[in-house]
Amino acid sequence: MLGLTRSIFTNSIQRRLWVVFLILTCREDVMAQLQWDLTALYTEAVYGSNQETMTFTFSNPTAASIDIVAFEIHCGCVEVKHPDLPWTIPSGTTQALPVDLNIRGKKGLFQQSFVVMTSAGKVPLTVEVDIEDPVRRPMTKEERSRNKHFAMEDARAIFKGECASCHVLPTKGKYGPTLYDAACGICHDSAKRDPVVPYLKDKIKKKSREYWRQWTVNGKKGSLMPGFGKAQGGPLSGSQISTLLHYLSAPSSGKVP
Repeated sequence: MLGLTRSIFTNSIQRRLWVVFLILTCREDVMAQLQWDLTALYTEAVYGSNQETMTFTFSNPTAASIDIVAFEIHCGCVEVKHPDLPWTIPSGTTQALPVDLNIRGKKGLFQQSFVVMTSAGKVPLTVEVDIEDPVRRPMTKEERSRNKHFAMEDARAIFKGECASCHVLPTKGKYGPTLYDAACGICHDSAKRDPVVPYLKDKIKKKSREYWRQWTVNGKKGSLMPGFGKAQGGPLSGSQISTLLHYLSAPSSGKVP
């Protein structure tokens, strides 16, 4: 009697496991047939763009409808355009899924992922935009000539308009050596700098703090050098200038020419 009971119990467990296996197998078959043309999209954008739109396409070649029930999004910069949920994808149809990506203020490679939750399972998707970096893009001779003309009239012109993308935005959140590269090196260390722009690398740690303060904070009237302090219309805060002076200055005193 005990053996019969064990046999019945074992057979019952096996049947249940078999049913679970069939359910999972059928579910995987449906998922495998939910076809996306691409699960990662890439595009390029010019600097200063606010938004890029990319569109995924997918189809349902199965015999049954599949519902998109939710989207798992972790960044407010991603907006998926879709009908009201649940979104039923009928059998044999092809659909489009537009995605808006907010790239305001971004540069370089910008990537975001999100997940499409369907009745057939999860589908991870990725959007990627390569945004032009204005600092890396070399200027043409015409652009250099035009910008020099504006700067000679008002040295603070480099903090305005399209020039700000090279001379203001890269300085945000930078301090010390990295601030030097973003605010100073972009002009003074460039191999293509204007002949009137001095090379600074050989002066670092050789001039006094007051020397560097005068040039950095106030600039020099009648030249291409503007004052970078906020009081002079520049982009640098007091704490940024302090770390920049610490990086540049020698312990000994010096005179401002």
